[in-house]
Amino acid sequence: MNFQDYIRYDAVGLAELIRKKEVSADEVLQAALNRLDEVNPKLNLLAHDLRERAAAWQGSSENADTPLAGVPFLLKDLLADWEGAPTWSGSRMMQHYIAKQNSDLTQAYLDAGLRVFGKTTTPEWGAYPVTETEIYGITRNPWHLDYTAGGSSGGAAAAVASGVVPAAHGSDGGGSIRLPAHNCGVFGLKPTRGRSSYAPNASEAWQGLVCDHVLTRSVRDSAVLLDIAAQTQERALYACPPPPENGFADSLKQETGRLKIAFWKQTWFGGSNDEGTEAAFAHSLKLMQDAGHELEEATPDFAPPEQLNRAARVIVMGETAKLFYQYQYETGQKLPHRLLEPTTWAMIVQGRQISAGEMAWARDVMLAQERAAKAFFTRYDVLMTPVCPRTTPKIGEMMPPPAAQKAMRLLFGTLRLGFLLKNNPFLEKEAAAALQYVGYTSPLNMSGNPAMSVPLYRHNGLPVGTQFAAAHGREDTLLRLAVQLEQIQPWAEIPQLV
Repeated sequence: MNFQDYIRYDAVGLAELIRKKEVSADEVLQAALNRLDEVNPKLNLLAHDLRERAAAWQGSSENADTPLAGVPFLLKDLLADWEGAPTWSGSRMMQHYIAKQNSDLTQAYLDAGLRVFGKTTTPEWGAYPVTETEIYGITRNPWHLDYTAGGSSGGAAAAVASGVVPAAHGSDGGGSIRLPAHNCGVFGLKPTRGRSSYAPNASEAWQGLVCDHVLTRSVRDSAVLLDIAAQTQERALYACPPPPENGFADSLKQETGRLKIAFWKQTWFGGSNDEGTEAAFAHSLKLMQDAGHELEEATPDFAPPEQLNRAARVIVMGETAKLFYQYQYETGQKLPHRLLEPTTWAMIVQGRQISAGEMAWARDVMLAQERAAKAFFTRYDVLMTPVCPRTTPKIGEMMPPPAAQKAMRLLFGTLRLGFLLKNNPFLEKEAAAALQYVGYTSPLNMSGNPAMSVPLYRHNGLPVGTQFAAAHGREDTLLRLAVQLEQIQPWAEIPQLV
């Protein structure tokens, strides 16, 4: 199977070819590996090459109960444990960690017949909106190598956009599926909180901010894989409405209908949109209008920006400190800070300074956004916003400059940092810039609503996504809308790497 034949099909299409014996699962895997070997030296999207494990795959291409049997697939190197395989989480501190058992979601993917052959890159502990790490290096955008693939599912987005796989696992705690989908021009859906399980290794991630799913080229692949993920739902910590009676994939057969769509283009964390974002959003609004949907400018009654900002920071810093303590307890060793990137260590130190009271307050702020969104979606079917207030950044723009990181590392080696990091102007500025960047995506992690990035525009040769969100449990509404948009303006194009 050559590359041109391979990329003609999405995951569902490849599974059908394999099932009909028009091509073998081994031939499909080899096409994926050939493409990986071609593009990975330029993109650096792979954290772990596990092709030997894929070669030992024992799936059945004839079993109707395995809907994606033989389809090549990649796991993100974060949260998705695969027994006997490494999970480094983007961190040198974790580079000796080997999973002892499958996570529920990994098991569901394997049971569906997916042929996993590697794990994709992610920033350290998934904490940044770009994938530029000490342990993996820099993951680049297939549309232009000078630009970021995004984060934290940067490797997954690059793999799908470049044609290595039709779908790849990702996770989203503040936009980490939607942002790289926006950066790389693929489809990315964050499900409703509680749609899938983190058992048996965890009960939740980031106090419930994080949801796992996939990045795909086609909408139907996302729907089929959401049905697979939802099989783990009964073990999830949070309550979530059940899937449609016959599943999300079957619900795509229904008409979208005329939707009442609220649109909002003023980021909840302040700041303004750049020229490319404004042009992309205007284009998407016209698409919605031409499709016959009802449009009205409105937004949920989310908390003020300064409150959202602080609550998000408290949760992420506190959870980062928790992970550090957790890994120390598991290893029984005192882990040196030099194994962590300086910005991560700064988050850990700041996380240690957070009181139990403030963490409880931050969680209450998060749950209050869920109530605000619930009231909003009694009046509207869909909320439409930009994914991000700016088009894709160049490599290095979203991380502290190398000189600053070097200075931080020197300080970390000689001083106790509590007094240096509290109210530190440089770190406050960096945090504010990052939160402004995720200003459209992060509040929907707080509220727990499903939201998707749809690639509907290009600016200076780079993709620009538009975000759509719906009420809890209404991924079906979003997926049907995405199918309509996919038909109006197809986007499944593979870039020529430049």
